[in-house]
Amino acid sequence: MKTDKSQVKKILLITLSNLGDIILTTPVLEKLHDEFPEAWIDVLTGNPGEAIFTRHPGVRKISFFKKHRTLSKRSEQVIKLRSKKYDLVIDLKNSLIPYLVGAKYHSRLSVFPSKKVNHKKDEHLSKLKGLVADPFSNNRFFIPVPDEDRKFIDEALTHDADRKLIVVNPGAKSELKRWPAWKFRKLIRRITTRTDSRIFVIGNEDDKATAEKVTSEKNGSVVNMCCKTSLGALAELIRRADLVITNDSAPLHVASAVGTPTVAIFGPTDEKKYGPLAEGSIVMSPEVDCRPCEKPDCRKKREVRCISGVRTKKVFEAAREILDKGEDSS
Repeated sequence: MKTDKSQVKKILLITLSNLGDIILTTPVLEKLHDEFPEAWIDVLTGNPGEAIFTRHPGVRKISFFKKHRTLSKRSEQVIKLRSKKYDLVIDLKNSLIPYLVGAKYHSRLSVFPSKKVNHKKDEHLSKLKGLVADPFSNNRFFIPVPDEDRKFIDEALTHDADRKLIVVNPGAKSELKRWPAWKFRKLIRRITTRTDSRIFVIGNEDDKATAEKVTSEKNGSVVNMCCKTSLGALAELIRRADLVITNDSAPLHVASAVGTPTVAIFGPTDEKKYGPLAEGSIVMSPEVDCRPCEKPDCRKKREVRCISGVRTKKVFEAAREILDKGEDSS
């Protein structure tokens, strides 16, 4: 059915739950805002989405997923959504909600997933097929950076104007995605002794112990910024960086959003789906025939995680390659 744009006044966008996944859905929001600039957009998302969607000029209202809901609570939510009389529903969770709320236009439910491997950003944009002319053109991310976050990063970088700025993220939600902390520590030692760089180690509350291990050696070129940045400040820090070195986690997708070259260390997950998008980025992965398995537990019951097989030397060489290209282009 061809979309009559004049009839689309209310839109519901159903995104995902985790921060990294949510960031990869923001091009869909931007596309909807471009295509339907006069429409009100409501967003149903996970709690981390609040920092993003509350500052988007096209978003009217944000609602959040609630875990462990009973069937009656789910039914109440559908009834409430139905009462809003949305004209268009885009569901990136691939549920039955678009069919249940009675919208005239909606994304299709994908019962049989495509065998073609696409990056998740493009997979999300494909939900707009048939609803907008070209879902994949002029697409962009959205991460708001308030003035106070820019000021915070200005102050943090006051004395580092002439040095390479590297952001290191040693954390990840899953243990299987975490390159060993001792390897990150060894990598940082090698970078600071062989390059004129300043390194900022980032992370959230779950990464505090890992960040402390990585920064345990006394080194004036290394700053532990774990738990000290809002999402906006993190985006601004990464935007100004010459390089990001990270596991497969949210800061990887922040780097993609702001266009900073990245060395991304992958274990069981598929870099074709979740890999870095910034130009010049490099993916490092272990040489094992069972990856990417995309499993929450190692199916081969390995005592040592496969990601541990990524060599420190190789990661340093990839980092050096990106830094050298940056110097050549400056």
